[in-house]
Amino acid sequence: MNAPDQMKIDGLPEAEENTHMIVRISAVAVKLVHPFAAQNDIRFYLNGINVRPLDDGSVMIVATNGHRYIVVRDPNGYAEKEIIVSISKDALKHTSSAKHTLDVMSNGNAMISGDVAQPLFIQPGNSIIEGDFPRIERVASTVGYREGISGAVNPRYLNDALAIGKTFGESIRFFTRDNDSPLTFVLGGLGDLECFGGIMKLNDSFDALPNWFPLPKPIESLSDI
Repeated sequence: MNAPDQMKIDGLPEAEENTHMIVRISAVAVKLVHPFAAQNDIRFYLNGINVRPLDDGSVMIVATNGHRYIVVRDPNGYAEKEIIVSISKDALKHTSSAKHTLDVMSNGNAMISGDVAQPLFIQPGNSIIEGDFPRIERVASTVGYREGISGAVNPRYLNDALAIGKTFGESIRFFTRDNDSPLTFVLGGLGDLECFGGIMKLNDSFDALPNWFPLPKPIESLSDI
């Protein structure tokens, strides 16, 4: 996909020479992934979302806080290069329409644009975060997975996955491998967007009843059951 034609955008200061658009992705994709990003983490790069061009010309958008992750593929997106971009809460107010986009310029300016490329919200300051974003492909896998939920997971993270499924998709499916591998979920019904994610397991076990639970008395007849 070629970069969108560069034009002067009303509401933005005159672009400096050689400034151009480096990212344009679905605003809905931004709204999907944003809840999974870290908040005020000292690993500053986790506080933003990762936008990464794929070999087929589409774009992958990723967010993680180190305990869960979400990945969205935007087949109609454009990314000149991989970046990490911060998204303000005010920007999220304009990300519900499938016709809206997040546009990022090479100088760090970012905005939510409407269906005719008019800026709906211009984010102040430089939105690009410098840093190396984790490679999600190191933990994401389907090898040995089967459909279902097993193992201990943070219920709030599980609820967040269900919430985005309820808000954006028509279905959500869970897949699991063992008590250590991430619980994987896949969302369906997102139009052109594709989405999956994972929730890291907690160290917990329930292999036997707790020792405070009363032991059963000997059974002398069927009426004692």
